[in-house]
Amino acid sequence: MIRRWFQVALLFLAIAATIGATLRLIYVVDMPWLLFKPWLHAHSHVAMLGWVMPALLIAIIGQDDRPAPRGFSWWMLASQVLVLAMLVSFPLQGYGSISIASSAGQMVIGYVLIALLWHHTRHWPATGSRLLVRLAFVFQFVSTIGIWAMGPIMTSGLAGTEWYYWSIQWFLHFQFNGWFWFAAMAIGSRWAEQHGVDVRLDTTTTVLWAAGTLLTFALAVAWSERHTGIIAVNSFGILLQFIAAWRTMMAMRGARPQAYVKSTKWMRFLIGIMLVSMAMKIAAQSLVAIPAMATMSLTLRNYVIGFIHLNTLGAITSLLFAFALMRGWFDHRRLAMRFGLISFVLGFATSETLLFLQGTLFWAGLRKIPGYYLMLFGASTLLAVGVWVVLFASFNRSAYLRLTRIRAEEGD
Repeated sequence: MIRRWFQVALLFLAIAATIGATLRLIYVVDMPWLLFKPWLHAHSHVAMLGWVMPALLIAIIGQDDRPAPRGFSWWMLASQVLVLAMLVSFPLQGYGSISIASSAGQMVIGYVLIALLWHHTRHWPATGSRLLVRLAFVFQFVSTIGIWAMGPIMTSGLAGTEWYYWSIQWFLHFQFNGWFWFAAMAIGSRWAEQHGVDVRLDTTTTVLWAAGTLLTFALAVAWSERHTGIIAVNSFGILLQFIAAWRTMMAMRGARPQAYVKSTKWMRFLIGIMLVSMAMKIAAQSLVAIPAMATMSLTLRNYVIGFIHLNTLGAITSLLFAFALMRGWFDHRRLAMRFGLISFVLGFATSETLLFLQGTLFWAGLRKIPGYYLMLFGASTLLAVGVWVVLFASFNRSAYLRLTRIRAEEGD
């Protein structure tokens, strides 16, 4: 059953990628009938709530050969129906009654799903994967405080002020750097524990990651309140994350030979994409300790979009695709699957290169890259095509059934 829910989430990723490519096309072809902002809201909500969140929950459940928590499918169904409502309502009304009600309802259901998985993961090692997954769930809850705060802020006449901006950034920061990040580490840590790979993060490293996540929210505050103390807090948080990243890398390096024999070539390929993306994220966050770089990262849209995609596509989606290969839900021996995965990676890598390169040129006061928007549309299309191909290729049950049979025989 969780395999089917993974495919449903993958369908939402394909839809979000298609919307993203269409939004790129606006800059190439005149389409006055297509309103950018409402479709952008549909794209972001479907990508985060229709793909990343449910896929991470499914990957957490799928780490163990145990049934999903009772009621999980019904709550997941309700969550994805509300995401579908957002997909339809945002282009039609923007932030209106239906889209707002759907978003609020989905958040409440998200709390229920997290509560179910909190209980489901109670047997995970306390100082390893369980601590990481608990922090992921806590940060997911903490992030939504920013969304609930927007109502009082707007009714108080503070819409468009720094408080409104901070509430949005609160949600995004603790989603990307908290919930997504710690969920990814929990999934990797749990896989290592089950396969005898000695890569468990110690409690000190985990605490450093968590403290760094909390303190680096100061960057969002520093955008409007450029006090020396706030910038210092952000810089200290970045230092803690850098130390945590170094400790994590040292732990992973020692376990590399063990992990190599426990994984396939395509799993290692996708995990490599994930690790490179995570390293680039840490490097980018380290650079924003410099005030001039911090201003650039927040004011140039190319960098903002590139950073978001670096997290959601490069780190999280690559990890989730590797998980699907591990579970046998993706069969890398199929030509269509290999084509889809390569198309996805090439589209992502090309898009990121264009976004960060053009952003740097803008910052330097130089001109736009010739054919920039057309090339960006081509990269986005390549990515979307890759996801659609992966989705259709995933409906082959042979690999999944074969893996299930092997596990059953090993159990006997």
